[in-house]
Amino acid sequence: MNGLDRQSENWSSKDRIAIGFAMLLPTIVTLVYFQWLDHSDSYIQQTAYGIGKAVQFGFPVIWIWCWHRTKLMRHADSTQTQLSIEAARSSGRLRYAILTGIIFGLLVVASMFAIYFLLIANSEISPALIAMVKEKVLDLGIDSVWKYAALGAFYALCHSFLEEYYWRWFVFDLLQKFVSTPVAMVVSSLGFMAHHIVLLGFFFNWQWMTYVLSFCIAIGGVFWAWQFHQTGKLRSSWISHMIVDAGIFALGYFLVRETLSW
Repeated sequence: MNGLDRQSENWSSKDRIAIGFAMLLPTIVTLVYFQWLDHSDSYIQQTAYGIGKAVQFGFPVIWIWCWHRTKLMRHADSTQTQLSIEAARSSGRLRYAILTGIIFGLLVVASMFAIYFLLIANSEISPALIAMVKEKVLDLGIDSVWKYAALGAFYALCHSFLEEYYWRWFVFDLLQKFVSTPVAMVVSSLGFMAHHIVLLGFFFNWQWMTYVLSFCIAIGGVFWAWQFHQTGKLRSSWISHMIVDAGIFALGYFLVRETLSW
């Protein structure tokens, strides 16, 4: 999955609006689900969340198809002529990116477990955190280990890919048409971080851990944007993101396991 050619044509102010919308939408969806509808019936929350996610992940495809499909076609044609020359080099670069992505993902997961069991588990934050995680899990109708495992598998395999496609393939790559690559990495990662601040604020009651973990998420966003920039493909960042999401659900199991039946 390659990004659009930066030099193919001039990019318009409409694309700037698309970037702004794309960066704000996930935060709005998270606010609706975790804050504004927090005391509503679970089916209302889930419906609003589902609609929001459908709009979020459908927007890049619709935008590119409506405004830039000719760019995609020309980019595909020009890329085809370079495939034989770049194949070996790209293959080696991709393997290296996948390996570093796996290492990064495992380090993040190890850090999450260390932070929880060393800093949170026996702190005053822990009881409220566990209660809120259990509440959200039950609101989703997850009452068994198998349902929880299925939800975790969906987020690790599918949702991680959708986030990479949204934040790296669309937001980051579109930002590069207007700003330098390092700036695009930072700005897209701040957008990626923003909706996680709302989510973490809900679970940690806006205590210090909210901001520490949010900063870590921004670092992850920069790393995954760098991986996408190096390879032009989502494979390495997706695998890395997948490992992190799987680790989150593995850690979450320790928090909610008493409420899950077999």
